[in-house]
Amino acid sequence: MVKVENKETLRLLADRFMKKNRARNRILVIAIALTSLLFTSLFMGSLSIILSRRQTEIKQFMDSAHATAQNLTAQEEKALLQAIEEEKEVERYGTGIFLGPVLDERLGYSTELRYGDANLAESFQCLPTRGRMPERSNEIAVSSLVLDAFGLPHETGTEITLCWEVSPDGKRQIDDFQVCGFWEGDKAVLSQLAWVSEEYAKSCGYPVSEQELKDGIYNGGRDVCVWYKSLWKLNKTTESLAKSAGFQADREGLTVNPAYDLMGEDAFSFSSVAVMLLFIVLAGYLIIYNIFNISVQTDIRDYGLLKNVGTTGKQLKKLVRMQAWRLSVRGIPLGLILGYLAGVVMAPSLTADAQISAQADAATQTVVSAPPAVFLLSALLTLFTVYLSSFQACHMVEKVSPVEALRMQEGEPVRKKRKKNGPVTWWGMAVGNLRRNWKKGVVVMLSIALSLVVVDGIVMLVKGYDFDAYKKIFLAADFQIDQLSGAKSTSRLQGITPEVKEMLEACPDSESTGYVYYSDETHAMEPTLRKTWEGFAKTYEAYWSDYEKGLWESAKENNRISVHFLGISQSVFEKLEWKDAPCSWEEFQTGRFVLVDYNNRYSEQPVSYYEPGEPFVMTYQSGEARTYEVLGEALMPYSLDYPFADIFFITVMAPEKEYIARTGNDNAMLAAVDAKKGQDK
Repeated sequence: MVKVENKETLRLLADRFMKKNRARNRILVIAIALTSLLFTSLFMGSLSIILSRRQTEIKQFMDSAHATAQNLTAQEEKALLQAIEEEKEVERYGTGIFLGPVLDERLGYSTELRYGDANLAESFQCLPTRGRMPERSNEIAVSSLVLDAFGLPHETGTEITLCWEVSPDGKRQIDDFQVCGFWEGDKAVLSQLAWVSEEYAKSCGYPVSEQELKDGIYNGGRDVCVWYKSLWKLNKTTESLAKSAGFQADREGLTVNPAYDLMGEDAFSFSSVAVMLLFIVLAGYLIIYNIFNISVQTDIRDYGLLKNVGTTGKQLKKLVRMQAWRLSVRGIPLGLILGYLAGVVMAPSLTADAQISAQADAATQTVVSAPPAVFLLSALLTLFTVYLSSFQACHMVEKVSPVEALRMQEGEPVRKKRKKNGPVTWWGMAVGNLRRNWKKGVVVMLSIALSLVVVDGIVMLVKGYDFDAYKKIFLAADFQIDQLSGAKSTSRLQGITPEVKEMLEACPDSESTGYVYYSDETHAMEPTLRKTWEGFAKTYEAYWSDYEKGLWESAKENNRISVHFLGISQSVFEKLEWKDAPCSWEEFQTGRFVLVDYNNRYSEQPVSYYEPGEPFVMTYQSGEARTYEVLGEALMPYSLDYPFADIFFITVMAPEKEYIARTGNDNAMLAAVDAKKGQDK
């Protein structure tokens, strides 16, 4: 026999087989395109979730650096900067000082006075887009929202006067500045910033001590932000820097920005993507494998004849591969294009369910990213799937003999069976076909089943969390309005004025609007209450810091405990989490009763401070004492409660009218608005 070596002959034969099997080609191109589409859309969707979450967290928490250290003393800052200078993985860094909150009634939001270099300003997403950062002691750079609040034009050279809190003892300072730069303010972030020069910061800043920083006093605290050359060793490099700087175990020190931590507690589920990839490969493999096998069995006589005239098994194998690659050249680009379009369409829906907090909705950034690596990886994985799928068909034509090919083409003679009486049905024909080649049927059904599993897996990847549990913690109402920030010193606890309430009440699309009022009071502990707290202290005192132990000793000595005194309206009352049976609003609003919370922080089982029916004497800051009856025990929903941490306190709730009458404060801490059905927008 003559061995055929001509590559052009193989190409010609491949063309002939392609022309002969036009219907097969169309089906295979669709199968390959679908496999490529699934890979591309999966990678694009995953990348969009990761990048959108990153941008949302950067915007929401005002931190774009890879790692940050906040609230440091001058000595700690110096040690960290020395460690940074010696670390080869650091690309650049920024430094700054928190001076204090800006105090002005015209500002309807938290505003902080800080010094920072250009890198820190970039990290905080507050680098001036017009003008520059301050260089002289009388210069300042602010957001456009601050200029708007003071009624000033968006121009450099504008004069502005600011009052700010210098130290925790209430010392204030008022200075005149000249605006040297500004940027577009964003209401969705935690706080607005005002940048001053290093000269001003060092001459006017508070010399905070390490102990004061531990106790939560941050005026004068130093900030350092760091960018690395690579994110591959993010945690390791950060730990090394913190260790070199000598940070103490009870201080937070240098921490990785959660936006870049892909392996954190709430990070993206890469294991889910790996499982999805496996299912896509299996589904694509079974579909393409089945089509190739059917095609080869249909043309097996031709392959046998080619072998009979001298074509080797290796050449026949190459012939099948050439058809597979030609079909891939048609199917893969189509799949990549369709996958890109599917990814663009899916991205907003995917990122809409990637919210990480109740505040994130306003700050959410949808990022659609399709770098060349996505298309290259999708194409390679599709080619790999096609290669696996054609492996059995290649093996079949490589090993078949001309005689076997003829037998497989014409089929084995079968025994005649006695014809059964009765009508022929579609069901009987289907069962008969499956029985004749049940293995092929199993492969087809399995490929379809895996395709459905892939779809279900994508839905679970996007929707795979209990949104009702999330709402229970973070979303007590459709909308929440407040002037609270991440720190008590920069929050307005009485930010919802009567004018704001009037506007909210006039909103035609609001179903109900509730208000929570806050006052910081103290209460003389009765023997039972004191005994309850002494029991908590005995169990948990070993875990308290020196500062917390000092607070407890002071509370025992004075026999007084802090009271979070809350005034609530009816719609908030209806959202309370009751320890026992709920009480009625009609009885509560008479003003003769109060509600108290129960302790679920220091005990596995809720512990009562007061039982329903017991008297509670409330002594207000004005000196007025009033005796109430405890109507019931309830907890305020997490998102509507006083948002700052306290160690020793009880929460007491009174109806809105009684609260205002006794405290004289008609400015609410927050408003909770529920929209009418279908009127959220």
